[in-house]
Amino acid sequence: MKHYSTDILIIGGGSAGIAAAVAASRCGLKVMLVERNAYLGGKATAAEVGTVCGLYKFSKLHAAHFGVKGFTREFAETLQRMSQSTPTSNSSGLCFLPYEIDKFKELSASLLSQNGVTVYLNAVLNNVTIRGNEVCQAAISVAKETLQIDFKAIIDCTGNSLVSQLAGGTFIDSIEMQAAAQVFTLKGVDLPSETVLSFVLMLTLTKGISQGKLTANFDRVYVVPGSLNEGVIKLKIAIPIQVTRDNYFELRAFAENRISELIDFLRDANESFKDIELVSLADEVGIRTEKRPLGQYILTEQDVLNCRKFENAIANGFWPIEEWGQNRTVRMHYFSEDDFYQIPAEALISKEFCNLFFAGRGISADDQAIASARVMGTCLQTGYAAGKMAGALVAGIDLNSAIYTLQEEQIFV
Repeated sequence: MKHYSTDILIIGGGSAGIAAAVAASRCGLKVMLVERNAYLGGKATAAEVGTVCGLYKFSKLHAAHFGVKGFTREFAETLQRMSQSTPTSNSSGLCFLPYEIDKFKELSASLLSQNGVTVYLNAVLNNVTIRGNEVCQAAISVAKETLQIDFKAIIDCTGNSLVSQLAGGTFIDSIEMQAAAQVFTLKGVDLPSETVLSFVLMLTLTKGISQGKLTANFDRVYVVPGSLNEGVIKLKIAIPIQVTRDNYFELRAFAENRISELIDFLRDANESFKDIELVSLADEVGIRTEKRPLGQYILTEQDVLNCRKFENAIANGFWPIEEWGQNRTVRMHYFSEDDFYQIPAEALISKEFCNLFFAGRGISADDQAIASARVMGTCLQTGYAAGKMAGALVAGIDLNSAIYTLQEEQIFV
């Protein structure tokens, strides 16, 4: 067993983990990041989400206007240039940024390299050691060996709160997890635009359902915005099975069968789809929400809908509550236009372990609040904030002072 030490250990290399690592390294600290996949990006790349939501102010009257600044805006603008994409909006006034999967991977790797972060890929956190009210050591499996890593602070960006699970922490009561989805890529689509494609796809599926050729839940197939390119398109299909802690392979198998059935139907049902072929499936099923640990504050549905502001805010939220159920289409709960809510620092700080921070989909929030705060634009913000706060703890800087500096740099637009 090899022994290493670092100032800050980050578990999870998705958007939140990347932001946390950059923030912590900019504090002049030694940072290690552990990612279970062979590449960075988390669900943004492994599940091929395809759009960054939560970057722009919510308004039906104005074009895409950034509501974020600092690192989150820098990341988005660089990703936009690399992907050669433009912000897209829907009829509800929500704007989002399409991106290329490979460019997200490339940008993530570049940022960590530039900031001197030590990265372990294909690495799994096996257990943690608790001393008093601190998490002080982690055992990591990588390349058929175990690494023992000592640290001063740890940030959980896993999405399923793995650190808190292994530490025996307390979790927020949750009624049910949101529905999962599978992204897949087709080629041979003979339609001129995504608008036309979405309309034709909807009509074709609706007809198939009404004729009894498809089951009712086939109405939840969506075009990933910005993905149509020379007859190649990414689609997302909802999986109408309750997500649990241990049924990932059931979800994946169901999705594969459902996609095969869909392709066969579309080929026969509409001339525009007669030549379609499956190119690939995203490496992972898109699981939207999982277990969340108990922080010093629990962000609530009312905080989101009432656009609550906090004195110690560390992130601005611009995305509505977006709930995907197993047996229904998406339900959106909007707050006021041209407004936003904020996330307080305490929602990122463990109530039980003094050196454990959370970011991304695993912050301390109830079911409805996380249905808004889980989007990438918000995860980038909470990740960066967690990195700065962990850095302050390790450096012996007053937390309130660190939060004030963070606000000036990152959220006061």
